[in-house]
Amino acid sequence: MSTIEAVGEGIVRDMKHLEVVSQNIANINTPGFQSVQSFDVAISEDKTVATQYVTDRSGSIKSSNRGLDWAITGSGYFVIEKGNSLYVSRYGRFHIGEDGLLTHVSGGKLIGESGSIQVTGGAVSVTNSGDVKVAGNVVDRLQIIDVEQLKVSNQSGGLYIFNGAAAAVENRHIKANAINASNVEPAAQTTQMMNLNRHIQSLQKAALAYDQMLNAGINELGRK
Repeated sequence: MSTIEAVGEGIVRDMKHLEVVSQNIANINTPGFQSVQSFDVAISEDKTVATQYVTDRSGSIKSSNRGLDWAITGSGYFVIEKGNSLYVSRYGRFHIGEDGLLTHVSGGKLIGESGSIQVTGGAVSVTNSGDVKVAGNVVDRLQIIDVEQLKVSNQSGGLYIFNGAAAAVENRHIKANAINASNVEPAAQTTQMMNLNRHIQSLQKAALAYDQMLNAGINELGRK
């Protein structure tokens, strides 16, 4: 790979990293949003690619005036079924659908240990341990799981695809009238954006200097 090609590929990778950071910053106030990390991975001696992964770090918890806003105060994710596929989310905003099932803000169905959760016949509440109650009676228990790897989905409402092993969280902790906030760290993301912009500028200057050096060499040969 030539020097100019290496510089060009470096700029392309930095632009991909910058796109990810910009997306993180744009979702600082999006409930349940999991920030994405972007980094370089060498896949051969002369090939490096930009790779991303979704972080599983917990964000802060914000109070809500909705009884069906539920936050996970420990580890794990809600399980949501939508379009015959299972997703996970830390965005715990629910409502009762026309079919009487607890429904996620994305339109998917919240999954309990017995499947979709029917909540007709009274006021709905949740206990700290994840028991869902209707009129004071337990009807199911939330299925809260830890997953090995998260991937961004094309679904709205904070739904994530999960790969690899998934395990039930035994010591689950749920808080009603609360929402899991985004886990984006504004200061860290802003610093990363500044560093990426500076690095892109450095690579652009290096490309320009290399081009000028080649032109000077060509001109020198032309005079001989």
